Amino acid sequence: MEVLRLAAREAPLDCVASIVLYKNPPEMIETVVSSFLDTAMNVKLYIVDNSPAPLPLSLSNRPAFYHYVGQNLGYGKAHNWAIQRCEPSRYFLVLNPDVIISRGVIEELSRYLDGNPEVGMVCPKVLNKDNTLQYLNKRQPNLTDLFLRRFHSYRGTFSALKRRLDRYEMRDVGYQDIREVPFMTGAFMFCRTDVLKRVGGFDPRFFMYFEDADLSRKFQQEGYKTVYYPYVNITHLWQREAQKRLTMALVFMISGMKYFHKWGWKLR
Repeated sequence: MEVLRLAAREAPLDCVASIVLYKNPPEMIETVVSSFLDTAMNVKLYIVDNSPAPLPLSLSNRPAFYHYVGQNLGYGKAHNWAIQRCEPSRYFLVLNPDVIISRGVIEELSRYLDGNPEVGMVCPKVLNKDNTLQYLNKRQPNLTDLFLRRFHSYRGTFSALKRRLDRYEMRDVGYQDIREVPFMTGAFMFCRTDVLKRVGGFDPRFFMYFEDADLSRKFQQEGYKTVYYPYVNITHLWQREAQKRLTMALVFMISGMKYFHKWGWKLR
């Protein structure tokens, strides 16, 4: 079932975004949709619904396109549905449904990419609901760091292990300055549309997890930088499902094995 909510505009789009849903609360969806569309730029939103039944959404008179899949395609493959079908645009935003975009973020990130042609993907500062920082910038994954992050609480970690985790999450270099980031968070990936299409979007072999690490590497392999830009921020209502539910932890491990099989097994 597909419903076109608003006729396509004649002017070229500045930014297209896609959101993938799976049984998300209606108020969460309304918040992320409203925060993205709160801009004077020429934008359009694609909503891909992986839920068991269509979610009730109110999108009338909004530049948004809703597609009910009828099955759970997974995160990356569902985003690819929009990436492959969207209208031409300068930029494409891969967006989580649990994100609130502060006003002016889309404009500022567009200006940054306009002025830095060597950068292919950018992510702003990411905050928790209480305005504390989320440490989502990461160096390339390796087995040791992933094991430590899964089984050690940060507060109770020995100093030597803490330093290692600090390095993996790039806390050692800080979050105050613009910086290249090898592994960008999939919660908010602001990309050049032409590069995103050129690399084929997400690798559909990743049902969930590591698809963002993989996409970051594909951009870098194409010769583009992936960059953290701290002068604007978003709020991420992070659930940490992989640490709370055994099923999602298993999905995380399977995706991790696929990632290392593709890019090489790295112990440390």
